Amino acid sequence: MADHWISFSELKRMGPDVLRARISEGPEQAAHWVRAAALSGLVNAQLAWGRMLVDGHGVPRDPQAGFRWFSIAAGSGNAEAINMVGRCHECGWGVERDPVAAARQYRTAAEKGHAWAQFNLATLLLGGTDTPAERDEALHWYVRSARAGHAKSASMVGRFLEHGWNRPARPAAALRWYRRGAEGDDYRGQFDYARLLLERTGRLDLALPWFARSVTNGVPLFCREVGEGLRHAGAPELRRIALGALERACASGASVDMRRYASALAEGLGGEATPEAAKAAFARARAIEAASSASTACVRTD
Repeated sequence: MADHWISFSELKRMGPDVLRARISEGPEQAAHWVRAAALSGLVNAQLAWGRMLVDGHGVPRDPQAGFRWFSIAAGSGNAEAINMVGRCHECGWGVERDPVAAARQYRTAAEKGHAWAQFNLATLLLGGTDTPAERDEALHWYVRSARAGHAKSASMVGRFLEHGWNRPARPAAALRWYRRGAEGDDYRGQFDYARLLLERTGRLDLALPWFARSVTNGVPLFCREVGEGLRHAGAPELRRIALGALERACASGASVDMRRYASALAEGLGGEATPEAAKAAFARARAIEAASSASTACVRTD
């Protein structure tokens, strides 16, 4: 099947419903059809094929080829493709890391109204030389992106306003922007909204659901931070959320996260100690460490 050439006219005859059905049959099958559509000049397929190559989804990972396909798609003026070329330059996907080139691509896509490119450009500016002018421009792009519905950008506007970067702090306004990010399912926005809401109102009952949602939606590194940050909170409800965060942090596969979780179980974080569960978690941590040591020992150097 993989060697069968699929023409553009064949793709057109299929129609979108049949093509979607073919793609949904599995990663390898999807790669076959997406590649065919990309070769036929369909820009969205070129983007999808570039992502599959960068991620190794359904095909062997080949970030250099992914970068080439993003560049081909970007030649059509497609803002999403231009943004992805920027991501490649920023992250070193198939090309040398080059933040200047990344910013140039992001700016082109941002000026076309692409919300993710606006966020990416703002984040690069904020992490640059950290001059007042760059912070002001970063806020400009975060606001534009947030007004287009980008939740992470709304959370970043909240951070600007809470901390008073380049302007007097406005915590009440920050709380409103954090809520926009939270309602858009940005886990950092959900945490910051809960934190500032609790700080300003003392309403733990209103803050708890947002703390919980941030843990549900958060990546392992974020959950580790939440767990460590809340484990010494005064309210037992917050300590229970800390325990849940440390458990979710274990999805990282790192023994250090498993050990933190095991220690929390042993000490009864947020409730009673559970020594048997702690013992099992410590055993899993040791198994991870043993597997890592064995893998390192098997690496050949000749």
